[in-house]
Amino acid sequence: MGKRNRGSSGSSVGENSPSQQNPPPKTLKMAANPPEDVSEVSLNSLPQELQTLAQLIMTQVKKQQDTVVKEFNTVGDKLSSQIQTLDSKVDSLTTDMAALRERVRELENTVEFQDSEMKRLNDSLLAERRERIRTSLLAERYSMKADVVIRGIPYNKEENCRQVLENFLADELGLDSMPIVAVHRLSRPTTSRPNPP
Repeated sequence: MGKRNRGSSGSSVGENSPSQQNPPPKTLKMAANPPEDVSEVSLNSLPQELQTLAQLIMTQVKKQQDTVVKEFNTVGDKLSSQIQTLDSKVDSLTTDMAALRERVRELENTVEFQDSEMKRLNDSLLAERRERIRTSLLAERYSMKADVVIRGIPYNKEENCRQVLENFLADELGLDSMPIVAVHRLSRPTTSRPNPP
């Protein structure tokens, strides 16, 4: 029983523990960034045949690494060139858009001006049309009045035709005064017609 107690004591377990015989595995950070001299130390500890093979593998890995880096650099250069091309195209498009905006603004101003000008012309045309209709109605009203032709009234060179007619209607015909639109002789006197109607 005494042996078991000694074998299971804390001091003897610590000396033969598997954690001291096998170190803990490397973390990803340690594996990704090994110290510089680790490859040299581990190559020297390998037999000669394996050292040659390991060096060959390392050379191939180095070549592939160089190839990959070169490819990445080429792709990076191409991307950089394409980005510059796209940047210049975007700048060109931005300039074109600004020019188009300015052109649209000018066209809007032109349309606005033409709109107001058309409204003004339309109003003017409407006013002129109303005036013509009014004039036409007045002319029609005048032409619809009954025309009376009176013959035989003696002609006087300095006569007032309206006054002559009003006197004639009142004195000769005995009619009351009435509204008269227009009074005039139809023609001038001639030798054959000394008293024109």
